[in-house]
Amino acid sequence: MAENVDKMIVDEDDSDVDGTEEEDMDSKGNTDSDSSDSGNEEQLQLKISELQQKVSENPYMYDLHTQLITALRQAGELEQLRKAREKMSEIFPLSEELWLEWLRDELPLMTTEGDRLKMEKLFQQATKDYLSIPVWLEYVQFAIGGMGLENGIQNVRDVFEKSITAAGLHTSQGANIWEAYREFENAVLAGLMPQPGTVPTKEQEEAFTAQNKRVQTLFRRQLAVPLLDMEETLREYEEWSGSQAESLVKQGYSKAAEQLEKLRPLETALLSADPPRYNEYQALIEHELSNDDPSRIQCVFERALQENCLNQDLWLQYTRYLVYKLRIHSLVCPVYERAVRNCPWSSQVWQGYLLAQERHGESFNTVKDTFDRALTSGMATASDYLLLWTAYCDYLRRRVDWQADDAEPLETLRATLQMAVDHLIEHFGTEGDPAGSLRQFWALVEGKYCKNMVKARELWNSIMTEGHGSTASMWLEYYKLERMCGDSKHCRKLLQKALNSVTDWPESITEAYINFEREEGSLELYDQAVVKCEAQMKRITERREKAAEKEAMQEEQQKNQKSAKVSMKKAEKQHNKEHQHQQQQHKQQHKPHKTSPKSQVEMQAGQKRKLQQEVNTPLPTGFTGEPPPGYKGEPPTKKSKDEGHGIMVQHDSSKDNRTVFVSNLSYTLEEDAIKEMFIKCGEITEMRLVRNYKGKSKGFAYIEFKDEFCVLEALKQDRELIEGRPMFVSKCEDRSTTKTKPQFKFATEIEKNKLFVKGLPFTCNKEAVTNIFNQHGKLKDVRLVTYRNGMSKGIAYVEFETEDEAAQAVMKTDGLQVGEHTITVAISNPPPRKQPEARREGLTPSLGSGKKGTELRGKVRTQVALVPRSVKQGPAPSKTSTIGADSANGQQSDRLTSGMSNADFRSMLLKK
Repeated sequence: MAENVDKMIVDEDDSDVDGTEEEDMDSKGNTDSDSSDSGNEEQLQLKISELQQKVSENPYMYDLHTQLITALRQAGELEQLRKAREKMSEIFPLSEELWLEWLRDELPLMTTEGDRLKMEKLFQQATKDYLSIPVWLEYVQFAIGGMGLENGIQNVRDVFEKSITAAGLHTSQGANIWEAYREFENAVLAGLMPQPGTVPTKEQEEAFTAQNKRVQTLFRRQLAVPLLDMEETLREYEEWSGSQAESLVKQGYSKAAEQLEKLRPLETALLSADPPRYNEYQALIEHELSNDDPSRIQCVFERALQENCLNQDLWLQYTRYLVYKLRIHSLVCPVYERAVRNCPWSSQVWQGYLLAQERHGESFNTVKDTFDRALTSGMATASDYLLLWTAYCDYLRRRVDWQADDAEPLETLRATLQMAVDHLIEHFGTEGDPAGSLRQFWALVEGKYCKNMVKARELWNSIMTEGHGSTASMWLEYYKLERMCGDSKHCRKLLQKALNSVTDWPESITEAYINFEREEGSLELYDQAVVKCEAQMKRITERREKAAEKEAMQEEQQKNQKSAKVSMKKAEKQHNKEHQHQQQQHKQQHKPHKTSPKSQVEMQAGQKRKLQQEVNTPLPTGFTGEPPPGYKGEPPTKKSKDEGHGIMVQHDSSKDNRTVFVSNLSYTLEEDAIKEMFIKCGEITEMRLVRNYKGKSKGFAYIEFKDEFCVLEALKQDRELIEGRPMFVSKCEDRSTTKTKPQFKFATEIEKNKLFVKGLPFTCNKEAVTNIFNQHGKLKDVRLVTYRNGMSKGIAYVEFETEDEAAQAVMKTDGLQVGEHTITVAISNPPPRKQPEARREGLTPSLGSGKKGTELRGKVRTQVALVPRSVKQGPAPSKTSTIGADSANGQQSDRLTSGMSNADFRSMLLKK
């Protein structure tokens, strides 16, 4: 029997541990590679020393641990390697790859019984971090190797049962555990078979029958579980038993097969997706939750967490199920412990852990140790710390027995509240607790439970002096506590202060004040309250009316400015039409009798335009003569924004949600190159590259996808380079009808985790900027600011994961020498975006139609008089406008008069 079982044990290849390659030696016994090997060893030892120093300085950097383990493994430093792995496992859970590497390194070195006990503990620790089928298979293989020990077979069966409980319901890989278990039991069964020619004893027959029943039961258990390739398992069972499966077995198999058919599409989608496959796992979790099988739900959550271990939402979803559905202490707290090891930055996970420990009756020291760990876990924002402090103070408040004489819990609560307030103010200022919620809670404890309104008022006064004096809700909360625990005198004084301070919702204060005097005060005090409230509301109403008038005036000014712009544009269009008409009349008067080929083409084009105007619809492209017989124009339709010269495209607003607008394209770019950039986003149903009347690209295009979800992927390619030029990708919107202004893509306020970098060399690309800053923390994004042609402006925005990393990077990189440039680094705090001012009244538009004489730019650069001298000589002086400084010949320019009309100027040019 032992020989049959030993065949299952896979021999380990020890060549990686202590195997060496032979080298050719010269006559002196020296190898050719001695010098190079010694140099490599020195470099490796130097690298190990540097990594050990970095790990000791910053033990919470995951990558430093993995680099150190790799270097020590290369150097063969066994003891240091063990210590490095143990230190990392104390801080972080290890992945499947790290555990398998560690276990396989330790297995060949196991020689004594003590070593075997250490390996047993190591395997138990490995199976707790994540659900891993390969790790469980290594564990059962290790257990089989100890069959010769006391209770060896029973120990193997215990390990197999643990593995079945943990991973036996794994739909795609669980069959591996079941098959290994059956192979082991079959090997034991083969060892109980009598030798040929011998008569088995009664004890041997009983043992053989019991083992045969054990294998049969194992088959039946596996066939009742929905696993992939379960048809093959049924065939193996029938071959093993030598007959068809029993009705009871087929009944369980049919039920499992029915479940598998529902799971198969979900498992197929999961297998075809790329890690971390969060959405696919969520679909599988929702399916299992609907069936409400706790064992299967736990298994699918463990499967999802193996690849999404840093997703706090998944941990919260898992723990909520355990807390509110299963409510088993032995499951809830270990899962929370794993959750905080994977997501130590999540205040919600720590809050849930504290509540779970309190819910299951853990001691005060245990809860306090958990809170202390959370406080040093390195959370990112002030709101995270506020949530953590609030959860812990709530726990301490529930510990206090207000009827007992024990003052220790109350003093602990007071001291903790003071520590919380000091900690938040010290590290985050007023932003740490902007509403003073901790002090409000503290004031409630002092006023309601301790009857200490002096301390409660002191706390509330400190809150109100931090900028909350104009907020009605804060005064009402203060009044609520004073009314419940204080006296009428302080209530009245508080409401009078609030009446003169509140600006956002004064009606609530007046109502509270009048109701208070109606319930508590005398008639005289009631009358005084009414008079004060009416006077205050009158002042507030006047201020509101003035603000409304000012706002209405501003809106009217903006409306007038818009209408003035529209009128100016209409006048310019009318003037251009009149000018073109007069030019055409002039050409017809001086047209020679002989018609040139060019004139014939112009006549045909004019005929085409005239016909197009008559029918008010575009003609087919390439039309040069009479319209085809029976051709009828359709009613005019709204032109699309992607209309090219001579080509009209009807705008279909129903397609906007699956269309993107691409601009800043190179004029030499063709449709195929653009399609290659967007084909990975989804199926393209239509693409329109807008061209001019000569057929050349105008640098922008419209891309219509089959599905609106493809638009979200396409928008991610905004500012990607195409032929060295950044393209701009935005949603397709009809700006003539939309009421919303285009939103600026990037934040316009301070971002403490983002750096603004300027002074970079113009040859510095995104990869170079990343290399400069990634050594100071984990980067979230790097954006290099470029011109429209793709050339760098020497400016970049570097976004870190946390504010602390960004602050450290500013101190270490500001003033850094990059090539011949010295860069400047600061926290990103853009100035407010200025709105362009409207054109000033009475300003004469420039001939070049540029923006002249605005207050934002100051004086125009070019102030040379570009008006002919003939125009200057007006008969009657009128309103003048100064052209500018000296003219080109150094003489002072004259005052410009507007005595000559446009018609006179035109007649003069045409020599009429």
